Amino acid sequence: MVIATRHFGEVEIDETKIVEFAKGIFGFEETKKFIVLYDGEEGNPFAWLQAINEKDICLPMVNPMLWYPQYSPDVDDELIANIGELNQDALEIYTVVVIPEDIKNITTNLRAPIIMNKETRKGIQAVVNDDEYDIRHNLYEQLQKLKEAGE
Repeated sequence: MVIATRHFGEVEIDETKIVEFAKGIFGFEETKKFIVLYDGEEGNPFAWLQAINEKDICLPMVNPMLWYPQYSPDVDDELIANIGELNQDALEIYTVVVIPEDIKNITTNLRAPIIMNKETRKGIQAVVNDDEYDIRHNLYEQLQKLKEAGE
């Protein structure tokens, strides 16, 4: 299947990798079907959540575990159960990124992760149950901390 995308032009996708969000995602509740695209190889820390039928709905995301190794969002089990069994190996977690002109102000929303089940191809965006995580965690500052810790 070929889809039109905001950043990559026309892209051929594997229809078996389409993820359905029964309730959509925040701000785009009417849009239900998405695919995760990677700029480069799969596993790149940055990914794009691209709507299948709306080329302009494309959200940059990161795997928060690469940036915040202690990230452990508390999400109601019932919400996770809506996308399939509670199998840690099947779940993928991403957070939406805001990329401003000044890269030093790049942030990610750790408060409302996007959780997808690779086996069922279903996803949700959930609000975590605690106040530990903000909507705007600075990725640039976190990268600096990780670099300092690695030296």
